[in-house]
Amino acid sequence: MASNSPFRTSSDLVIQVLNDTGIISTGEPIDPADFNTVNDNLDSIFRKLAGLEIVFVADPQNIPGEWFKDLVSIVSGECGSLLGLVGNELNDKINNGLGGAPGTPVEIGAGTSAKSLKIITRGRPTYETQRFLNF
Repeated sequence: MASNSPFRTSSDLVIQVLNDTGIISTGEPIDPADFNTVNDNLDSIFRKLAGLEIVFVADPQNIPGEWFKDLVSIVSGECGSLLGLVGNELNDKINNGLGGAPGTPVEIGAGTSAKSLKIITRGRPTYETQRFLNF
């Protein structure tokens, strides 16, 4: 999808994560194994984000553009060890994303991108059915 589209796809997300972690450079062919490594983890990462009440990605094929960069950072951190990142580089990716890198004071859900997504979605309507108790 075009980068100026209001929505991006999960494939766009995976490709950007591979760029962000240095696995590929712009214009290089994508190794299917690397692509599948990230793509296979997207569902669990999206569920984790929903469980932590950071953001709910309802349709991975229509990711709002304003969430895209933050999601790239979060997925890069979550998949970094699977892609071969180690040490400070991995800890930086984790803390820039979701947070919670071992041995660092940043708690899970308190990473830079996680906080950014919380701010972006704060106060927006959820369109959920309102539950109430009538006395």
